Amino acid sequence: MKSILSNLLIVEDNSFIRNNLFNAVKNISGIGSIRLAESLQEAISFLNETNFKLIILDLKLPDGNGIEILKFFKEKQIETKVFVFSISIELKKNCLKYGASTFFDKSKDFDKLIEAVKKAY
Repeated sequence: MKSILSNLLIVEDNSFIRNNLFNAVKNISGIGSIRLAESLQEAISFLNETNFKLIILDLKLPDGNGIEILKFFKEKQIETKVFVFSISIELKKNCLKYGASTFFDKSKDFDKLIEAVKKAY
């Protein structure tokens, strides 16, 4: 059975950034559980078993591009907020085309991303 929609999924292959994101959001009120994925396949397996209110998504993953997750949502007509957090700003238009809620530049938007997560919950 899929769980309630207060869950957060962080998809990020860099352990330093993943841990910083987790530590920045773990005390935000309203977030149920937080799942961490470091690859496309791991993220997809979480998505098959759990509904997430919000996903923080890196694009360049060891086994593919995070845009595949956006395409997965679009195909399955899954309504989930996706905040793309990437250095690949040249892919911003594609992310928005495939349904990303917003795009944050990894080189400078960490605090803006955390504020947006707080507002989402």
